Amino acid sequence: MSTPTAKNTSQDELAPNYFMRTFTNGLEMVGQRMPSLASTTFGVQLAAGLRDEPEGKLGLTYLLSEMMFQGTTTRTVRQLTEDFEAIGARKGGEAGNETARYSAQIVSNRFDRALELLADVLLHPTFPEEEFAQMRSVQLQEIRRRDDEPMRRIFDLVREEFYKGTTLGRRALGTRESVEALTPGDLRAFWQARYHPRGSLVSIAGNFDWEAAVTQVGERLGGWQGQASASAEQTPHPADAISIELHEGNQEHIGMAFPFPAFGDADYYAASLVSEIFGGGMTSRLFREVREKRGLVYSVASIFAPNGTYGAEYLYAGTTPEKAHETVLVMVEELRRLREEGVSEDELARAKVQLKSELVMRGESSAARMGALARSWWYERRLTTIQQLKEAIDSVTTEQILGLLKRFPPMRPLVIGAIGPRAQEDLIGDALARR
Repeated sequence: MSTPTAKNTSQDELAPNYFMRTFTNGLEMVGQRMPSLASTTFGVQLAAGLRDEPEGKLGLTYLLSEMMFQGTTTRTVRQLTEDFEAIGARKGGEAGNETARYSAQIVSNRFDRALELLADVLLHPTFPEEEFAQMRSVQLQEIRRRDDEPMRRIFDLVREEFYKGTTLGRRALGTRESVEALTPGDLRAFWQARYHPRGSLVSIAGNFDWEAAVTQVGERLGGWQGQASASAEQTPHPADAISIELHEGNQEHIGMAFPFPAFGDADYYAASLVSEIFGGGMTSRLFREVREKRGLVYSVASIFAPNGTYGAEYLYAGTTPEKAHETVLVMVEELRRLREEGVSEDELARAKVQLKSELVMRGESSAARMGALARSWWYERRLTTIQQLKEAIDSVTTEQILGLLKRFPPMRPLVIGAIGPRAQEDLIGDALARR
């Protein structure tokens, strides 16, 4: 196989130990050398996420991410598993809203062997019928488990309503009906349509030699050709909505969502800090007001969930039916207070320390840095160092957060979902009257 020519792209603008190349077949490659580590993690990211699934084929990308490791034209599933294990590699595939990624973590001197195996998986899968039936059965079991766990379903319920009218709110596992209808041919057709080098990205982090890695990627993936069609444009228009799923029991699961910045937005780090302050831990407002002071819930949190062009802030509370209405009242009141008052200097300072600490701890892992590099380049076309991330976090002010909360006012709109025995009127009542 011939090795394609690789070229630098603004290499001089990158920080030391950060690298970027583009191969002639359109495949891009980014890296961060971390010489203090003994491991290396690399992954191949593709524009082949849940949003790209054909209508009626929900759950396909999740099943495909499992089936890609079930045998190639040169290796059975057993041979493939044994070959990965022989070099001590941790392998995996995952499907997200907008992308799919296949990765391996290895001792640094085994990169070439792991790359050869992962390239075989990407370029020569066979989707054998027997393994397909087994993997589909496992996915159906996962769906049954999900459907039996309201705490998992509540996020699906809220996300589907929030992204209504688009494909961004799809459930990763799909439905029983959609998965039962899938065939190996469906997986092969999706792989043939969307697994191409142009528009895809190799990300690598750890202790490796960059030029050697570039040569090896060129040798293994240089013959890969093609480009997937552009993903359908997604323009969500979230609106006020309440979605109640009645479910008998002694628990009420409550979810909320409102629009927040996307990846790459100028207020991305301000939004991350707001989420930390509002519901990120035991010092957060939600924890103090809803759990500590009033004892209303056994669990409460907020989660910032950006996409490439849109984002959402999700809230969750787990409580009893008797305390559910008051829980909603307090959560809505805290959202109103956040919108009108912003955050204090003390809250912001604590959140900055927490967020930077998490960054540093993640920065000690080659797997976490590989993912961060991929995300940064994919959505922002830049490679951000840990120091730059710290500086971006430190630069956020209370004034900037007030501006963010004017751009994305909590509760305008607001999606509320609930799973439990309380009917809508009993649960919500007049909680939204003061929005």
